[in-house]
Amino acid sequence: MANATQEYPKIDPKKTKQLISTLGELVEKHNFDEAWTIAGQLNSILKEQAENLNGAEYSALEGVIKSYYSLNEQYKKFSQRTYAFARKANDVAS
Repeated sequence: MANATQEYPKIDPKKTKQLISTLGELVEKHNFDEAWTIAGQLNSILKEQAENLNGAEYSALEGVIKSYYSLNEQYKKFSQRTYAFARKANDVAS
């Protein structure tokens, strides 16, 4: 019978740092759709590789991910509010 636990390859710190850098660049450019995908990849690394990360690496990666998701939530709320404002302004102008 096969072992039920799945073996994951060791984390690649260089790839992880590149993903974090890409996430920052995408957010800076307000490209939240692509940033969401990168954040998901980082979240997968965090979940799948938790045992391969030391405490500082885990905390840093978790902090980046949490900060991004919080920022994304704020961005979505802002987008909804600006849309509502634009609709109201257009109604008043009509």
